Amino acid sequence: MKRIASNINNIFSGAGNRLLAACLAAGMLLSSCEKFVAVEDPPHQLTKEKVFTNDNSATSAMLSVYIDIMNDQYGNAGSFVCFSMSSLAGMSANEMIWTQSNTTAPIFQEYTDHELTPENIYVHTIWKDGYRYIYRINEVLQGLTNATGMTDAVKTQLEGEAKFMRAFCYFYFVNLFGDVPLVLQTNYQENMLLPRTPAARVWEQIITDLKDAKALLKETYPTAERLRPNLYTATALLSRAYLYLGKWEDAEMEANAIIESGKYGTGLPALNEVFKKASPEAIWQLQPVRANFNTAEGSQFLVVGATRPNYELTQAMLDAFETDDDRKQEWVGFSDPVNNPKWAFPAKYKAATGAVTEYYVMFRLAEQYLIRSEARARQGAGKLLTAKQDLDVVRTRAGLLPAIAADQAAVLNAIEQERRVEFFAEFGHRWFDLKRTDKAEAVLKPVSPPNTWKAGDVWFPIPGLEIMANPKLEQNEAYK
Repeated sequence: MKRIASNINNIFSGAGNRLLAACLAAGMLLSSCEKFVAVEDPPHQLTKEKVFTNDNSATSAMLSVYIDIMNDQYGNAGSFVCFSMSSLAGMSANEMIWTQSNTTAPIFQEYTDHELTPENIYVHTIWKDGYRYIYRINEVLQGLTNATGMTDAVKTQLEGEAKFMRAFCYFYFVNLFGDVPLVLQTNYQENMLLPRTPAARVWEQIITDLKDAKALLKETYPTAERLRPNLYTATALLSRAYLYLGKWEDAEMEANAIIESGKYGTGLPALNEVFKKASPEAIWQLQPVRANFNTAEGSQFLVVGATRPNYELTQAMLDAFETDDDRKQEWVGFSDPVNNPKWAFPAKYKAATGAVTEYYVMFRLAEQYLIRSEARARQGAGKLLTAKQDLDVVRTRAGLLPAIAADQAAVLNAIEQERRVEFFAEFGHRWFDLKRTDKAEAVLKPVSPPNTWKAGDVWFPIPGLEIMANPKLEQNEAYK
């Protein structure tokens, strides 16, 4: 399927034809997996002018972004989100290490070798893919503005999805790189020469897009499964964004809206249900698009037989689990527990090839409990009791007793610990948590070689090829 998409892009290589190429790719890819929507026009009958003249072809333009995100997981140099965030950011946060010696391995163990450079192909892929998605999303938003022949309901839904997805992309960009170019239009010649936008302005756009998305999206999902964003998907990212920005009351309010909606049940499901395709905890999922493949986590993290994992959990990560934590039993695998008990690997996703039984869980309910817990604890003594109650919802699901924490500092430490073991090897949560709480240096410097840790190591480098192409881009300080 990736070859199909590549060939289409070669055929329609002009900038003005990129959206058409995306729609054609969406049509072809959707024909090989369970369809999000029924597309009446055969892909070869689509023309650039027709993309936004009917509901189905316009919907295909948006769906092609989700399809590409999933299809790109299997590239040789990773991708923008999903597996790349779980593995690369996980290595940066000392959750796991890459154990193989080949020269194409991702060099992200900053705490051991500090070899991450602007020439790193994985960093460049993250940047390139992310801006490719943003460009396509901006094309959708522009096309919807001038759309004719679409129903108001579909137009509103697609605008909400596009604004959510743009915020989603920029959330990861600003947390990985800091200041980044803020691209909001489709003039590629202007986009290619944009300087880096201050992170504060990028955050403003993220919040604006998410508020708009909430106003546009409905509580119901457009599909029978949770494969396209709804109102609560935008709310989930908004609550996280407010938490990162220190807007505690707003973070609490948004997380509370999801928890109290009742749409995702009361409490949390069993650990072995969390990452299934029918996960009751999932707020938003992405569906695998390749035949007989589940997730990249399933194919890359899992180990069959007594061989050393490519991605091995660090001893520090294993030691973070309390003795009776069921998550270590359910979500950690050991490839050779007798002879090499340290050969541990992430096992949240348990399916690699064969029938699709697992979808990527992009947002889930446990995070909202921990966001509400932290947001309440940050507001002071008056909300510590309810903060602990939310914390204990997650602990109880893991088979643990209620947290023992008497004051604000202790409760916040307990929440940080819970986030570490709940979200390990999952979309870079630990890496981002260390940075947003200003603890990255305190945690990672002691496990770095002497005199190697630099404060600027909390950011990935701006790809060198991008700086060569755009002289207005400046490199992050640690990589100059």
